[in-house]
Amino acid sequence: GVSPDKNFVEIVEIPDHPWFLACQFHPEFKSKPLAAHPLFSSFINASYEHRLARTKTGQLAMK
Repeated sequence: GVSPDKNFVEIVEIPDHPWFLACQFHPEFKSKPLAAHPLFSSFINASYEHRLARTKTGQLAMK
């Protein structure tokens, strides 16, 4: 995505990566504990899925 005036790149994704995102804006200003910004929700979900995959393949020992 780009800035409203179209002069600056504000967000970048890598399509071939499971979850890569870089942003120059501040999604934390739009996030609340019970209503997280979609970027945070997506990151937490991707982290959880990654952990599950590592646990199932034996790459991560459960404690």
